[in-house]
Amino acid sequence: MRRLVLATAILVALAAPAPAQAAFGFQPGTAGFEAGAVKQDGTPENRAGVHPFAFDLALRRNLAGGFGDGDLRDLTLNFPAGFLLNPATFEGCSPAAFRTPRSSPFEASQSGESCPEGSQVGTVAVRTGEGGGTTRHFGVFNLEAPYGSPLAIGFAPFGVPVELVARVREDDAGLSFDLDDLAQTRDLQSFELTLWGVPWDPDHDSRRGNCLRESDGGSHGHCVVPGFPSQGAREARMKALLTLPTSCAGPMRWTVAATSWQGGAATAEAQSLGVGGEPLSLTECKNGATKASVRLATPNAGAGTGLVFDLDVDDGGGILNPNGISRPSISTARVELPEGLTLNPSLGNGLGVCTEADFARERIGTPFGAGCPGASKIGTVEVEGMLGLSKDVTGFGFGPLQKPLTGSLFVAEPYRNRFGTLLAVYIVASLPERGLFVKSTGRVELDPRSGRMVATFEDLPKLLYENFSLRFREGQRPAMVSPPACGTYSMAMDLRAWGRPSVPLQSIGSFVVDRGARGGPCPVGAPPFGVGALAGTRNSQAGAATEFFLNITRSDGDQEITSYSAQLPPGLLGSIAGIPFCPDAAIEAAKSRSGTEELAAPSCPAASSVGRTLSGYGAGPVLAYSPGGLYLAGPYRGAPLSIVAVNAAIVGPWDLGTVVVRSAITVDPRSARIGVDSTASDPIPHIRLGVPLHLRDVRVHLDRPGIMRNPTSCERSSVVSTLTGSAAPFADPRTASGTASVPFQPFGCDSLGFQPRFSLVLRGGYRRGAHPALVATYQPRAGDANVSRVAVTLPRTIFLAQENIRAICTRAQWAAEACPPQAAIGRAVASTPLLDEPLEGAVYLRSSSRPLPDLVVALRGRGVKIELEGAVDSHRGGMRASFEGLPDAPVGAFSMTLFGGRKRGLLAVADNLCRRPGRANARLLGHANLGRVLKPRVVVKCPKKAKGKRQSGKRRRGGR
Repeated sequence: MRRLVLATAILVALAAPAPAQAAFGFQPGTAGFEAGAVKQDGTPENRAGVHPFAFDLALRRNLAGGFGDGDLRDLTLNFPAGFLLNPATFEGCSPAAFRTPRSSPFEASQSGESCPEGSQVGTVAVRTGEGGGTTRHFGVFNLEAPYGSPLAIGFAPFGVPVELVARVREDDAGLSFDLDDLAQTRDLQSFELTLWGVPWDPDHDSRRGNCLRESDGGSHGHCVVPGFPSQGAREARMKALLTLPTSCAGPMRWTVAATSWQGGAATAEAQSLGVGGEPLSLTECKNGATKASVRLATPNAGAGTGLVFDLDVDDGGGILNPNGISRPSISTARVELPEGLTLNPSLGNGLGVCTEADFARERIGTPFGAGCPGASKIGTVEVEGMLGLSKDVTGFGFGPLQKPLTGSLFVAEPYRNRFGTLLAVYIVASLPERGLFVKSTGRVELDPRSGRMVATFEDLPKLLYENFSLRFREGQRPAMVSPPACGTYSMAMDLRAWGRPSVPLQSIGSFVVDRGARGGPCPVGAPPFGVGALAGTRNSQAGAATEFFLNITRSDGDQEITSYSAQLPPGLLGSIAGIPFCPDAAIEAAKSRSGTEELAAPSCPAASSVGRTLSGYGAGPVLAYSPGGLYLAGPYRGAPLSIVAVNAAIVGPWDLGTVVVRSAITVDPRSARIGVDSTASDPIPHIRLGVPLHLRDVRVHLDRPGIMRNPTSCERSSVVSTLTGSAAPFADPRTASGTASVPFQPFGCDSLGFQPRFSLVLRGGYRRGAHPALVATYQPRAGDANVSRVAVTLPRTIFLAQENIRAICTRAQWAAEACPPQAAIGRAVASTPLLDEPLEGAVYLRSSSRPLPDLVVALRGRGVKIELEGAVDSHRGGMRASFEGLPDAPVGAFSMTLFGGRKRGLLAVADNLCRRPGRANARLLGHANLGRVLKPRVVVKCPKKAKGKRQSGKRRRGGR
């Protein structure tokens, strides 16, 4: 606690006397008002933080002109900041005892109190106008303070109770004593007050209790001090009452203000003076002696935790020890927390803020929530031993004084606080029954790369205290996330004391993380990395339009998620027809916007929206969630399409900007299976504005109407998600990976039909030796299952013209998309409701391990590549092309044309097709496991004569 230096005082300002009758006021100079702390020899005491032998204060009214100047009614004495009285070490006098006259064996006492000996803390000489001026001496007692006051002292001259009730000023934490409504029964002209620095010092025994001679202040002698049968008993009560200020900042100053019953008022000011009348400053200031510490509420690695910050005063017993010297309290504490201990975004879930106006409304007795909102509370505050009301002192009847000050830690409004920072805190603590109240502020600086926190608490309580403790929230929404690895973590602290704020007090503290994230053994090496996933469609009907959801999670203590890749089940496809791309410029602009701006006016146009996201950040049971949008975008890093997640990273009151992650969408050319390629996608950021996001829960919902379409196969499949993770210092963003597979299976395939149409048309020559073009067309019935397998056998009259095979594309050329032009033997086109434009491409002969080259189709459209691979062989004398494993994708129509002509035609005619047109054999299988065998007649454009024969043949055979 702060030691108060009381030295000799001189009066400065008084009310001026009138010629005939003095105005209400005090005598001029030291004759009217003087105060000071003295040593045992009576010389001024000016050593900072010591316990003086006594403190003397004299107050004398102005009686110039011989007439009364009014009767004193109210009086306020303002002591210098840092002057300390410690009443908790002494017995208190009850109101009843204070108002019961004293019985004295020596004289008819005029003292109006019967307080116990142990409550006396000094004496007072009171002069009244009775009999032309009478001065009497009385004891001063430590009273049981009323509600709202830390202490009170009083005396009862001539039976008139005089109570000086203390209060702590909010501006400088100094003490003021108020005297209210002094009775007019006596003409009080002056009083000279003496408080004992150590009340149970034997040198005060002669003026204690009934030993005090009221007439002249001497002693009756031969007094027995009650309660001290032994020297040891006395020494147990040898505690200090007074302590001088611990700061050496210039002369001390006192002020007094008084009013009279007649309406007069007067004020005066004084400063401490030495023996020669010179201004007297305090000397020999000590620096603070304080131990600061930080500990985790939960010492688990990578877990949500509370944080406890303690300032323990070590003053060597200076507050209570009569021979001790008190040290100043800490004014500023700057704590550099270790790297790895970070702010927990979960704290923002439901968190409010305290504005500057809210903080200004905080006063002693302010109901909780009437100043700073209750929703902005993030911790608790406790101050023990304030005003020297030591938590270690017991048994003297002042239990309430020994209570700690308790209060709350509030989060300040971001950027609109006195520091202009993202993160700041306000501290409020009080003990209303004793009128004790403190307000302080703190700012937290965040390293933008590591999230390391530097917390600076300013304007800590000026009054002396034994312990100052801040406890940041734990529980479901803890304030911090502990380091991800076990070990001892050190922190540097720069402490500054009120006495000598320019001199830093260096301190190093540490805490230990000794358990795994869930309380198990410490992780060995890098933290673990496990992933969980859920996925599915809203509508499980095979072939139906549906919404799709995906949820990926990790656990506390695992490495941070840095990338995501996925493979959707075959046939679960996106329908992007009619959806425009979000422009690249809009995507870039989103990266520099605040989350609030993005929510108010999304960067990407609404027409490009395909869904939404919800991201859960933090550690602990409850996360902080922030919303985002999903938008279709164009090709990205070699992928034909991309999806952009634009997430407003707002966690409670903290706007961390807009997180933009662009994911490359792949389409498997053989199966059309959709995937997310993490190697071509943006990494998932782990920190924003110095706040590690600790992303733990990602929810993706593709909910644009008709955006997804289920497979028409009811085979069991899965949604496979692969995540990569990394741990601090994040030099390598992919130090770990994990895969989660979610079963997926539509139902209702038996309700799907399969009635496709298939036709073959020859164009060009029809006679033997001709090389016509062949057009094959496949057209499904709407709502049917998608085709899985097609095997078409041509009539024996049509065979492969091997002499026209001019070039075959090698597999290496195919992989490099560098097939020679001569290898192209046709064109194909496929329409699909999933895309705005049809897929088109060349038909090639490609080298194969089989006897004949493969027939492959390379379809392209809107960046999507689909490859249809067919095997060519002979079946029952006819040439057959078989396409296996076709994509489970809806097709409006598919048409393939094989070039004709003598030099490039792949097919040759063995007989006149107009006389013998022939039929093909087409075996088709749907993904719903329904098959069809069709025998389409090969359509040939014949001369009219031949055409008639063909038509009669058609009538005979009944068509297809």
